[in-house]
Amino acid sequence: MPAEIDKHLFELGFEVTEHTVAMLAYWDKNLICRFANNAYFEWFGVHPGDMINKMHIRAILGSFYEKNLVQIDEALNGKVQVFERPISTPSGKTKIARATYIPDFKNGEVKGFYVQVVDVTPLSPDEVPYAVGHKHFFSNERLPGDVVQTLRSCILTGFPGIANLSKKHFISESKLKRDFKEKYHTTIFSFYRNLQMELADKYIREKRCNKNQMAVMLNFSNPSNFSVCYRNYLKDKSYQNVDFRN
Repeated sequence: MPAEIDKHLFELGFEVTEHTVAMLAYWDKNLICRFANNAYFEWFGVHPGDMINKMHIRAILGSFYEKNLVQIDEALNGKVQVFERPISTPSGKTKIARATYIPDFKNGEVKGFYVQVVDVTPLSPDEVPYAVGHKHFFSNERLPGDVVQTLRSCILTGFPGIANLSKKHFISESKLKRDFKEKYHTTIFSFYRNLQMELADKYIREKRCNKNQMAVMLNFSNPSNFSVCYRNYLKDKSYQNVDFRN
C-alpha cells in the first residue's frame, strides 16, 4: 500500500509540474539540463525532451546567457538568486520573468541549482479591477524599500523607468519620486546607477571581468559610457572615504 501511495504521489507531482505555467528546471554544476517542464516550450519554443541531458544552459538562454552569468555563478557558489528579465516569447509577446535560482547542496557541496521562472508582467486594469479600484489597500510604508528590490532585480537589464515602477508599485510617479528621495536622498535613477557600479567594482577588483565585459553585462550600449560612469563612481567613492579630521 505505501508503495502504491508513493507511486500515486509521484505521478500526481509530475502532472502538476507539467501543467504549471511557470518554468521549472534543474541544471547541474556543468550547466547541463537534467530536468525541464513543458512551460519551456511556451517561453522558449524548445521541448523538454530536446533539453534534458542534452542542452547546455547557454543554448536555451541565448543572448541572456552573458547577462545571467552573475546569477549562475552566485547560485553555484551556494547563494539563492532572485531577479527579473524581459523575455520575448515565440508568440511575439514580451513577458517580465522573475527567476529564482536555488542551489542544490549534497554533503555540503553544490551539485547544481533548481530554477523557477514565473510571469510577473503587470496586469492590465481589466485584469485587476479590484486592485486598481482600491489602491488604498496597498501600504506605502515599505514602498521605497520595495522599489530598491525591484531596481536590484533589474541591474543587468537596464533601468525599468519611472512609469513602469509607478505601475508596478501602484503609486503616482510624483509621489514615487518624492518618497524615494526623502528616504535615500537621491533620485531613483542615480540610486540604480550606483547599484550597477557597486557590482561592476566588485567584479573588476576581483578580476572576474574587465570593463568591456561589465559594460555588456550591465546592458550599456557603449563601453565608453560605462567607463565614464565607473570613473565617476570611483571618484565619489574616494571622496566619501577621505578623512577630514585634522
